[in-house]
Amino acid sequence: MADTQVAEAKSTAVANIMDDLFDSAGQGMDQIGVEDMQIPFLRLLQPLSPQLLKTDAKYIKGASAGDIFNTVTGQFWEADAGLTVLVCAYTTKFLEFQLREAGGGFMGELEAGHPDIRRTERVGANEMLPSGNELVRVAQFLVLGVDKDGATTQMICDMKKTQMKVAKQWNTKMAGLKIMHPEKGLFNPPMWAVPWKLTTVQESNDKGSWFNFAVNKMELGDVPVAAQKEAQQMYDSFKAGDIKTGTGEKQQTAEEADVPF
Repeated sequence: MADTQVAEAKSTAVANIMDDLFDSAGQGMDQIGVEDMQIPFLRLLQPLSPQLLKTDAKYIKGASAGDIFNTVTGQFWEADAGLTVLVCAYTTKFLEFQLREAGGGFMGELEAGHPDIRRTERVGANEMLPSGNELVRVAQFLVLGVDKDGATTQMICDMKKTQMKVAKQWNTKMAGLKIMHPEKGLFNPPMWAVPWKLTTVQESNDKGSWFNFAVNKMELGDVPVAAQKEAQQMYDSFKAGDIKTGTGEKQQTAEEADVPF
């Protein structure tokens, strides 16, 4: 009986503190703006990623090649289980890289209208700028990750090189998606309303093997309405210019070396 009373007392105490926390939601964070935070990137763990090396400071315990991970928190999702996301916005970035034989490294981001983008030449699998550096086109999806318990995380899922085909397929699926309104007929739902499951698959060619994203549509009711409302707010903030997406290149230099193309 005593154990039952203790358990009930603890349960009541937890409920009370949660009520207090809810009533005080956000206090102390009113001075933290978008410019003070770092939006995490979703990246794939490749066989040689530093996050898989126990002696590396970036090591993520329990993670394996093919898993998807959050670059800021280190949270990871297993390759076959994946994670659920709502897409809040999409943009394309144009990044300049020096070739490895010339020393390698990220040289900066080009504006979408930069004239050199139209003057690239295809050399093998690479797009080469007049400067002799490589142009890498990056598809960026601003997403809201939704856990099973409804907890959400704002992240950027960016795709480049062999991942670009997945990005194009994803965009095509979103643009062509139609759902039925009971009175008004078929319509294309807003991007932020439709949940997608991100998992990974292994790919290979004559130069090696690597992991790539796989994207599959879920049902509208598979995520809480509150998550969809938050995703809509993210869309509005992005359109207003309040959310700006970076390149994440300083975070990912080592990871990129693991992907052959």
